[in-house]
Amino acid sequence: MNSKRFIPVLVTALALCSCAKDVSVSTGEKAREYLSLWMEEFHPGVEPQESGLYILEDVPGTGAAWNGELAYTSLGVTIRQLGGTISSTTDEKLAKQLGTYSKANYYGPKWVQTGEGYSYAGVDALLEGMRQGGSRTAVVPAWMLTTSRYSTQAEYIAACSSSTSLIYTITMDRQVSDIDQEEKRLVDSYVHTHFGPSEPARSYDGKEADGTFYFVSDSTAFIGTPMHPTDTTLTLNYTGMRLDGQIFDTTIERVARDAGIYSNSRTYEPVSITCSSTWSSIQLDGSSSLVNGFKGGLYLMKYDGQKATIIFTSSHGYQTSGSGDVIPAWCPLRFDLEFVEQ
Repeated sequence: MNSKRFIPVLVTALALCSCAKDVSVSTGEKAREYLSLWMEEFHPGVEPQESGLYILEDVPGTGAAWNGELAYTSLGVTIRQLGGTISSTTDEKLAKQLGTYSKANYYGPKWVQTGEGYSYAGVDALLEGMRQGGSRTAVVPAWMLTTSRYSTQAEYIAACSSSTSLIYTITMDRQVSDIDQEEKRLVDSYVHTHFGPSEPARSYDGKEADGTFYFVSDSTAFIGTPMHPTDTTLTLNYTGMRLDGQIFDTTIERVARDAGIYSNSRTYEPVSITCSSTWSSIQLDGSSSLVNGFKGGLYLMKYDGQKATIIFTSSHGYQTSGSGDVIPAWCPLRFDLEFVEQ
């Protein structure tokens, strides 16, 4: 049978089957029937696991086994629809093949918080039994694409509100129990490598230094120079990058071209910064919609012409949500800042 024609035929067959049986068949039951027919056609002989997943491919890893008691797992993930369309991937090579690759985007393992209320039940079930370095491809049924947890498959199916099952390919990297400490370790190592031994800065919000925020600037060059007024407007050049070295934003055209992120749809020039006596009120081109670490770094800059570098954990940045495909969750950032003398 032509597989391209089979999907719509399968949908029609399922609809007729459901109507013939009971017009009140639940969404979860329809999803189960559809998936069963789809598996029979495209992966005959593959039986569902006890969890309901269908394992299509399993390449064992050689590292530590996945531990559901550890809250955070670093994963490479590609998600496909049953028809084969790839909806998302962290695989750089695959993104290039698909034509969706962007230089500024992040590719590679991303931190995921597992467990009820955070990750899909199907993803946790897929990870069960995996080891570090291993990869697994499985069909995750629609009823397992929920952050809730139930005791039986029947309960999952009864609670299901979607008919869309997905194919997940997961590569397991590693796990940690405390993501905040992991970020601090990464930031400390980065600062030590690029700037030598440095103590964490006292935070812009008055809190004691805790290893989540570093401010590097040679203010000795400005001894005897008047500080700018707190209510003044200055111009700023900045460059933002992840700690893997990839620049994702800059006001400097040469830097954008060298980093492979130049866009002719934007203007590269210094931006206007409105200083303030409080860090939270600092504005860029009239907007205060900036991550706290960026505003905090500007708040600590006191002189016209001053340059500084700030490095901070995601607690001062995009936190658990990240920012699109460019900044993943729990991602420390670096910004190079310069007040342009006028």
